[in-house]
Amino acid sequence: MHLTKWSRKRCRVAATLALHKRQHNWLSRIDLEMMSRALHLARAAGVSGEIPVAAIVYRGKEIISQAANDREASNDPAGHAELVALRLAGAKLGRWRLHDCRLAVTLEPCPMCAGAIVNSRLEALLFGASDPKAGAVGSLYHIPQDTRLNHRLPCAGGVYKHEAAGLLKNFFARRRFAKRPA
Repeated sequence: MHLTKWSRKRCRVAATLALHKRQHNWLSRIDLEMMSRALHLARAAGVSGEIPVAAIVYRGKEIISQAANDREASNDPAGHAELVALRLAGAKLGRWRLHDCRLAVTLEPCPMCAGAIVNSRLEALLFGASDPKAGAVGSLYHIPQDTRLNHRLPCAGGVYKHEAAGLLKNFFARRRFAKRPA
């Protein structure tokens, strides 16, 4: 049987959803669609010279805000995709409590971003690749699940992890290759 590009994608989404639903029964097709959009945005960020990480704040099917890393362009050390997307979402909604929104991000948030995620009172978080050097949602720390904090949220990691990790690996491989002496 010949599968079209659309039907192959649909099968991949169904398989990914089934895999993650075993651990995270709150995940939906919309969550996977948002992660897919975040990967597309991260790809574009990598092309522009930024580390290819992107985040989308959404409520149901509505995208509230989306952002990619912009530290190089803005010279802002806090220019992480998650922080930029949270700021934009707060400005758009006119409130800092994002309790009815979810966040899809292509890389496991760092401690700074995980703290902002908790403080924004997000409904849920999903991320792609784990970050063993700076990850604060399971790799090094468990900030969004820390019972000492006043807000906790469900988190799902590893969503399209191979695609997300591949973007980062290719980006840094190109960067190392460009720095080689001729």
